[in-house]
Amino acid sequence: MSSSEILLIDDDRRLADMVGRYLGQAGFAVQHQGTAREGLAALGQQVPGLVLLDLMLPDGDGLDVCRQIRQMPGAAATVPVLMLTARGETTDRIVGLEIGADDYLPKPFEPRELVARVQTVLRRFRAASSGGGADSAG
Repeated sequence: MSSSEILLIDDDRRLADMVGRYLGQAGFAVQHQGTAREGLAALGQQVPGLVLLDLMLPDGDGLDVCRQIRQMPGAAATVPVLMLTARGETTDRIVGLEIGADDYLPKPFEPRELVARVQTVLRRFRAASSGGGADSAG
């Protein structure tokens, strides 16, 4: 598993191309899947460093996909998930975070903010995985 690999599950091809371009310039490799089924299958094959997940997919709800990810066996269950969605209401964000998303970015978003959030989530995940979390402040 490489932290520089990102799985994008989103049905918007233009957005996927733009996200891939910006994250690629920041040193990330982006694999795009357009449906919940394809995304979960890809995640079952190889666990990326992070999943970018749209809430509104043609074959399911991103919240359900996030729940399914958190119930997967092994490393897939702990992969960081950043929700990308046009549903930016406070309740949507809260539910997304409560079911296991690590961050939430409403569309439209500034591409530089996406890159910064991806880097931040990965940094937090690496710190927590190595036991060097920020919770040890005294």
